[in-house]
Amino acid sequence: MKENLTILICFLGFSMGINAQSSIENNNVFYLNVFINANKTIYVEEEKTSFQDVQNQVTKMLRKQPFKLDQQIIFRIFGDKDLDMGYIIDVNAEMRKAIQENIKTERYLLETKKLNIDGQNWFQKIDLKALKQ
Repeated sequence: MKENLTILICFLGFSMGINAQSSIENNNVFYLNVFINANKTIYVEEEKTSFQDVQNQVTKMLRKQPFKLDQQIIFRIFGDKDLDMGYIIDVNAEMRKAIQENIKTERYLLETKKLNIDGQNWFQKIDLKALKQ
């Protein structure tokens, strides 16, 4: 009986430790959002940015943030569904030049004309829960 109780206590302790780690991971993420409309206009967060200035703008945004040790950075690229994937990949490559860490990228293709998304307020018009990668 004591052996079963000991095993149960160990299992519960292990489970609580894993749950605590996953909660920390979720709170320890910084998202940098980029929007590319059908005309290849790029917005890093709400700043209209030329392709040549993407790296500098991403660097500027990252330097503004107070980072925690081991904080994960995720680039989220929201692009018009009619864009060439090559252009989205090129923008992502420019973004990655800003930081040499292990960065995760999430890409979302949107029907920007249907959603009436264009301009600096683009992020407020997106329902993140409805999007699929």
